[in-house]
Amino acid sequence: MKILKKVSTLLLTITMIFGSIFVGNMNNSYAATSYKKQLALEKTYKCDLDGDGDKDSIKLHRKGHKLYLIVNGISKKLCSYYNPENDPNLPPEDCIVRVYDLNKKDKTLDIVSIRFGEDNYNETRILKFRNKTCKLDKAYFDAMFKSYDPSNGMITMEEYDAGRYSNFVKGIGCFCIYDKVRVNGYKVYNQYTANVVEFNKKHKYIAAKNLTVYKSTSGSKKSFTIKKGSKVYIYALYQNGNKRYIKVKNGSGRYGYVKVGTSLLFESDSCLWWR
Repeated sequence: MKILKKVSTLLLTITMIFGSIFVGNMNNSYAATSYKKQLALEKTYKCDLDGDGDKDSIKLHRKGHKLYLIVNGISKKLCSYYNPENDPNLPPEDCIVRVYDLNKKDKTLDIVSIRFGEDNYNETRILKFRNKTCKLDKAYFDAMFKSYDPSNGMITMEEYDAGRYSNFVKGIGCFCIYDKVRVNGYKVYNQYTANVVEFNKKHKYIAAKNLTVYKSTSGSKKSFTIKKGSKVYIYALYQNGNKRYIKVKNGSGRYGYVKVGTSLLFESDSCLWWR
């Protein structure tokens, strides 16, 4: 499954670089390749980021092996080992930086940095500036920007198990999900539910013990029990603070929610592992 993660990451990287010829029908959503500007190294751009009518200065600057984003004189480090030349003496790290309008209603523009790091650990970072102040700097580790809906600012990222939902690994092993966050103005709102990707949805888990399945994520009303040794399919992950559930389907097609703690819910050899 580690190979599967590498292939998936490679395909996403190719899509990010070569643009919208890979984009299908996404209804109201745009692919991550639909952007206003892609920043080139050492070139200064003039763009109104905060909607005040004045042009802001944007530059991507390299100093040694470090990569910086400079907006109106304010510097933010994006990479510590910027290495697009694949110098074997440095970690393999590359970065794409683009200007988006992620939410047309907030009248501001967004800068998104997509960093391709060592061992396929990617990072999506959202930055927003007003005059000479960075008002938002939010990074999502092990997550690749996939698409966005400019009508409401909802972003979809393909995320693996070292990201925001990493605490689920103790309960279900490795996984791949579509994590969603919403950008509005200078704030970002993490969503509570993340659907698993298609290959994860089709994967068959085997219950390591009897599992109590609840009607909802409140965990107050029991729906049914999945018996030890029975097959289970995972459809989504739910996380709100320390409350964690997985949406499951049993072999009879019944759906419900199972609470996730610190012990493995399924037989280890039926889980996905790629680290």
